[in-house]
Amino acid sequence: MHAQNRPAHVKVATISVACTLTLLCSCGESGGGKPIAPTSPPRATPRMLGTGMPALEDVPNRPLYAINVTLDYANGSLTVQERVEFKNPSNVPLRQIKFNVPPARHPNAITVKDARVFGQPANLRFDPVGTALIVTLPALLPTDAAIALTFDYTLKLPPAESMVGAIGGDDSSSGPNALIAGHWYLMLAPWRDGNWDTPGFYPVGDSYNDELADYDVTILAPDGVTVAGAGDEQHNGRQWRYSLRNARVFAFGASDQFAVEKDDIVIDGIEIYHYALKKHANLSGHVLITAERALKLFGQLYGPYPYKTLRIIETDRAQGQEYSAVVGLGSVLYERYPGGGSRHDLIASTAHEISHQWWFQTVGNDQIKTPWLDESFARMAEVKFYEAYYPNDVDWWMENYLRSKKPTGAIDGTLGSFGDSQAYLNGVYRRGAMFLLDVRTAMGTTAFDAAMKDYFVVETDKITNANAFFDALARNSNADLSVIVRDYFANPPVLPCKISANAPGCRK
Repeated sequence: MHAQNRPAHVKVATISVACTLTLLCSCGESGGGKPIAPTSPPRATPRMLGTGMPALEDVPNRPLYAINVTLDYANGSLTVQERVEFKNPSNVPLRQIKFNVPPARHPNAITVKDARVFGQPANLRFDPVGTALIVTLPALLPTDAAIALTFDYTLKLPPAESMVGAIGGDDSSSGPNALIAGHWYLMLAPWRDGNWDTPGFYPVGDSYNDELADYDVTILAPDGVTVAGAGDEQHNGRQWRYSLRNARVFAFGASDQFAVEKDDIVIDGIEIYHYALKKHANLSGHVLITAERALKLFGQLYGPYPYKTLRIIETDRAQGQEYSAVVGLGSVLYERYPGGGSRHDLIASTAHEISHQWWFQTVGNDQIKTPWLDESFARMAEVKFYEAYYPNDVDWWMENYLRSKKPTGAIDGTLGSFGDSQAYLNGVYRRGAMFLLDVRTAMGTTAFDAAMKDYFVVETDKITNANAFFDALARNSNADLSVIVRDYFANPPVLPCKISANAPGCRK
């Protein structure tokens, strides 16, 4: 938390099969709301398989979401038509497709009215299991085939939580001043280790596992409401269109109180936008210069920022949150900022969340099983930020975020292993940063920085793991890290021989 453009929007059937209950039922009576007019022709061309089920002529390299949203801002609700193109992600024919539906952790939050194979009149069976939705196809989807599914649903965003000092909760919520929609749509579940990955909700951390996908999203908002979405934007009256490629999540914010400011200094062609509530508009310059510096530094340290725009959005949450090409910053951070200086959570959190464009978006990880592989790295990025731009404040940062907390606990826990936010913060954020700092001391700053860039380049667009990180360290150093690793890990990994003094059983 703290590509080529190809038209993809489609119009779903105007007569849809509706359900009078919530996600906890399959389809029933006929009905449905008025659809949004399509904004571009469909990309996919279906063909009939031998089974009689339409597949796509062109097999996409990654899933594509074409989503039309009508936003009822006053009530924090969305009427959604969604189409998903995807290839069978497994090595076996599939009859059932699973989607993660994070908002479904709240009773009656989402009402799915219709599910179909694109181009077919018959509705499909869909069944909820916790925060997952299981869609049953009319026939087996072969291993080399792709399909497009369409959904029609409504969503009520939960109230924004005031979780000061906590890490977790909903990354989609509606508050008195703004709403934020993060993991809000029906998301094709990742296929990992021979199964659909449908992890459910955890009260701490980020309960989301995201694969790369493409997005074409149109949002119809009320007059006077400003929308801030991820990717390339086209705005015409009440309609806001976004195109985002190779992203882990599509997020957007909206408010009738936004003051929008753009950074005039473009770094490597990147445009930075800040959406602050009008009462905090005077702080835009502080946030934008922090963002500008963070983009420049992290681009030099690791590799290029993957998009041409970055949108920073003030939310009614208490904490920061990372998304693809979008950063959310809670209003609490603004309210407590004195209006100048770097010794504050607003500055540190801005740098932290922007660093997630490298450690979450570009180098992905299993945020539930290995959260340290993005949050520890983002906390270490804060250290690098202060060392580069505020060297006189590094000691303040160390004291404020590490030393005074006296953190304990292993860094390699899963989300389910942490009993509360404090245990999670101590293990993953604080101890995680301490681990990386100790590794840097053992290797030397030059070798450590080279290893981080090496790791970033090799793991770009992947779901990484601990072995990949330690392999990068071994490619750039022969320092013995075995004692450090044992001090920080509950289950120490088998290290490469080069960085474990050729310990018995080491990895060659």
